[in-house]
Amino acid sequence: MRTSFVDLFRALFQRWPGDGREHHPDPFDTLAVQYRLSSVAAEIHTLERDMRRWARGHHLIAATAAYEHLLCDAARMSGVPIPDTEGPVRRLILEAELRNRGWEW
Repeated sequence: MRTSFVDLFRALFQRWPGDGREHHPDPFDTLAVQYRLSSVAAEIHTLERDMRRWARGHHLIAATAAYEHLLCDAARMSGVPIPDTEGPVRRLILEAELRNRGWEW
């Protein structure tokens, strides 16, 4: 069994007792979420422009649900409280708050 140094360091860091420092998300996880957000946002824009796509509505619903889920993941990673509102309003609030905290996608 081969384990990379990065995986070993992450495992040790997660098990280390807290010393009062605030928790920061892993920068590679943050980049992965930002990349997925940009990919899903681009897919939504493509679906909105393509009027001849088969089952366009179903694809839009699935892509929008994935985008909202990724926004909630990003909010949890950055410590943003997730509002208990409807989808479009929650999406707008989370997008504004994440961009305010420096997220780009």
